[in-house]
Amino acid sequence: MAKRNFFSKRDRGNAAPKEDEDEFHDLGFSSFGGKNRKRFINKDGSFNVIRSTSFFKDFHIYQFLVSMSWTSFACTTLLFYFVINCLFAGLYLMVGIEYLSGTGGDDLSPFWTAFFFSVQTLTTVGYGSVSPIGFGTNLIAAIGALTGLMSFALITGLLFARFSKPTASILFSENAIISSYENGNALMFRLANRRRNMLTNLQIEVTAAWLSRDDKGHVNRVYKPLLLERDALSMLPLTWTIVHPITEKSPIADCIKHGFEKSDLEIIVVLEGYDDTFTSTIRTHTSYKYEELIWNAKFDSAFYFNEEGDTILEVDKLNSYTVLK
Repeated sequence: MAKRNFFSKRDRGNAAPKEDEDEFHDLGFSSFGGKNRKRFINKDGSFNVIRSTSFFKDFHIYQFLVSMSWTSFACTTLLFYFVINCLFAGLYLMVGIEYLSGTGGDDLSPFWTAFFFSVQTLTTVGYGSVSPIGFGTNLIAAIGALTGLMSFALITGLLFARFSKPTASILFSENAIISSYENGNALMFRLANRRRNMLTNLQIEVTAAWLSRDDKGHVNRVYKPLLLERDALSMLPLTWTIVHPITEKSPIADCIKHGFEKSDLEIIVVLEGYDDTFTSTIRTHTSYKYEELIWNAKFDSAFYFNEEGDTILEVDKLNSYTVLK
């Protein structure tokens, strides 16, 4: 087994194996991309693809509820809770507020009296001050109790699914830089773990996508993997600087000759690792367009050692760089 570095002097991980320069590399995007000038991968890792199907055919309620942010999920839950109680309050008012006993000394309006009775029924609290009278009101209360039990069971399941879903929280530098490296130049960007959990067995793949004209004059989009100084890291305690040396055989060298804007260069990044907290594999993506490349710059150090000898990681400085004169 190859020896791996935990804390590398230059925080770059393991040396990448050599690959066949002419190997076909398929990312799933069409090669006929001459008209597409936008990025394929958004900065948040999602695909920059607009689906033409109708909203109702493409909409999946479970995926929608599990994928939304926690703020949106909390607001959606509260809205559902309010709407369902308003619905049952309306049903009680249709039957008649007089069929709810114990409402005589209540200062609330009939709607709010029925609303809070619905709340007590759906949550199975039942304070006993208000109770249904007659078959119709009792039937509505029975349906409300069943609806409440099923709703809370579904919400509990969604909460469990959201908490148990492994999500990558990798921060990438907003820009990639091209700087002097050894006897030439290199493309560099860096990443770090936003959370305190342990990520292990990290593997990274970087692909260059650019426009190229073939022998027949057709403009196609070409995808080729970039050879990295390191493409694996055992653990990610600090930052990891990804380095692609720009040699004569590098696709970046051809794009430099023809111009980044004309080539519409995009650097696509795929990172995979193992999350010890969720005991599962995580995967995340990002990309860099040509206008996000900074020439002749170097990244500032994002960690230091304090007087006690502790290592301090400054995640906010992940994208901090200095332009060289």
